[in-house]
Amino acid sequence: MSKGTIIYIGGFELPDKNAASHRPMETGKIFKILGYDTVIIGVDKNPNPVKNIGVINDSKGGYDCWTVRYPRNIKQWINYLTDISDVKSIIKRYTNVKYVICYNYQAIAFWRIQNYCRKNNITVLADCTEWYGSNEGSLIFKLVKTIDTSLRMKYINKRADAMIVASKYLKDYYSKSNSFILPMLFNHEGLREPEGNHSMIKVAYAGVPFRLGAPLKNRSLAKDRLDLSILLLYNLHKRNVKFTFNIYGITKEQYLSVLPDDEDMLQELEDIVFFHGYMKNADLRKRIQDADFTVLIREENRVTMAGFPTKFSESIMCGTPVVTTKTSDLEDYLDEGENGYFLNINDIESATDKFEGILKLDREKILELKKNCADYKKFSIDYWIEDVRRFFNELTLDKR
Repeated sequence: MSKGTIIYIGGFELPDKNAASHRPMETGKIFKILGYDTVIIGVDKNPNPVKNIGVINDSKGGYDCWTVRYPRNIKQWINYLTDISDVKSIIKRYTNVKYVICYNYQAIAFWRIQNYCRKNNITVLADCTEWYGSNEGSLIFKLVKTIDTSLRMKYINKRADAMIVASKYLKDYYSKSNSFILPMLFNHEGLREPEGNHSMIKVAYAGVPFRLGAPLKNRSLAKDRLDLSILLLYNLHKRNVKFTFNIYGITKEQYLSVLPDDEDMLQELEDIVFFHGYMKNADLRKRIQDADFTVLIREENRVTMAGFPTKFSESIMCGTPVVTTKTSDLEDYLDEGENGYFLNINDIESATDKFEGILKLDREKILELKKNCADYKKFSIDYWIEDVRRFFNELTLDKR
């Protein structure tokens, strides 16, 4: 017998068209195991109004999935940021709605959803996994982004009945709220046993490291310092270290449109560094599995400390160790020399030396690392079931 319905709302492009979609799909499996029906409301970048895209099935059951239109013009953006009529029309289709969870939701619309839920005796939660700044885009974009983010992070999230957060940083910030830390989860379904018998060391990066379309004046504002990853590997190339570096998510042209000064370096690396552009998630996972290491270089700032990198947990669950920096809660999940390595990018020479040692590991050690990753449990849904159960039981008691 169902305990009720949980409705999960956010900027998800279902089923797996963007990184955000993994959050409800994996967390939703836990809700299903705990006895809740799960409904996911995402967005559709095609010019469609509210649309039921049917049931998305997995090994734990199915989710009833809906999409609302992603905004394309100023009027649609205003509606997207403020109007909740489409969301309400979907919620009203379901009975016994116990919880509504809003994922990094736009401030004014979230405030209105909170008011609607309270009138209808529905517990409303904020799922907060990021705290982005507003350093990119046009002046109008920066202004709207600043206002929306400030309202959501400083006021609206705090009005929620409880919070799911991605990091200790956010839990500390919302110390007066009832909050629960849940990192980005992935599953092993459909993944092969760890492989890595190729002769050439394969390094990979997957994602979009910065806002595309315009030059980035201050590289430190990039979410991922892919440029530093390339620089470190360029230094290793100069030392005659043999490897290939595959970049998935952006093209070489897109990269150079943002960082044109790197053209000469990439020209020198044209037989070593390969850009593959956008790739479907199923194909991307196979490429990550095939790599010996993924690399994720980030600077320590509010953005990288508040969020939790999906790229990290996905790589570990694909059986591929990660070379990264100490941001977010990664020190709680990366065991040095067991499932990855940390680099200190404040000392490029030292980081280059350490990276060289990593890429010169023998094949037996690399296979050991990959097996450790494939066996790692902390990003599996089973690891979190009891913690989530306790959290929801406490919410139920608080509501009485």
